Amino acid sequence: MGSYHGRYPQLDACRGIAVLMMIWFHFFVDLAFLGLPGPDPFSGLLRIFGMLTTISFIGIAGISAHLKAEKTPGMMNQFSTFFKRGGELLLIGMGITIVTWWVMDGEGYVVFGILHLIGTALILTPLLYRLNYTGLILAAALILIAYTNLLPSGPLWLAWSGICPDDFYSVDYAPLIPWLSVFLIGLSAGRFLFPYGNPRCDLGAPGSFVLSLAHLGRHSLLIYLIHQPVLFLLIISVAKISIG
Repeated sequence: MGSYHGRYPQLDACRGIAVLMMIWFHFFVDLAFLGLPGPDPFSGLLRIFGMLTTISFIGIAGISAHLKAEKTPGMMNQFSTFFKRGGELLLIGMGITIVTWWVMDGEGYVVFGILHLIGTALILTPLLYRLNYTGLILAAALILIAYTNLLPSGPLWLAWSGICPDDFYSVDYAPLIPWLSVFLIGLSAGRFLFPYGNPRCDLGAPGSFVLSLAHLGRHSLLIYLIHQPVLFLLIISVAKISIG
C-alpha cells in the first residue's frame, strides 16, 4: 500500500466512500425535514445505513489516529498534536450546535454530534493509544452499558456521556457511550493493519478511481460543513421547478 505525502490513498478512499454515504443519507433526512415525500430515514434499512455511515467515519478516525500517534514520538508531543486537532473539531462542532439551534429553533439541534465525538476522542488519543488491544475490552464495556439500558436518564448537560433527558432528541447525536467504542475499535484496527505505522501488506499502486475517492476523503471536513446547505438549495430548487 503506497503512501502519498505521508498518507495512504486506500484509507482516504474509504473515508471518501463514507462521505458519499453521508451525502446520500442526508438527502433523505433533508426530504423528511422539508416535509417532502420520501422514505423515512429514521427507520428500517435507511436507519441502518445511517448508523453504518457514522460507524465508518468514527472507525476510520480511529485508524488515522493510530497512524498519527505512531508518527508522533513522545507522550507530550502527542498531547500537543492531538489536543490541537481535537480542539479544532470541538470548536467547529460547537459552532454547528449554535447554528442548528438557531435554524431549528431549539428543537432537535445538534448537541453532541459526530464532530464533538471525534474531537473528544482525538484529545483522549494519547491515553487511549496506550491501551493497546486492551482498548477492545473498554469498547465492549461501553457497548454493553449502552445496549443493556444501564445508563439512567439525566440533565441535558450530561448528553456528551450518553446520559440525557427521557424526551431528548437530536438530529446528530454521538455520545461517548457507546460511540467511543467505535473509535477504540478503529485504534486497534489501525494497530493491526498498520503495525508501527507501516501497512501490513502491500496493495499496490492505487488506480484512478481509488485516487478520486481519496480526494473526497482528504476534504471530508469541508464537504461535511457545506453539503447540507448545498443539498437544501438543490432540493428546494428542484421542488419549486416541479411545482411550477
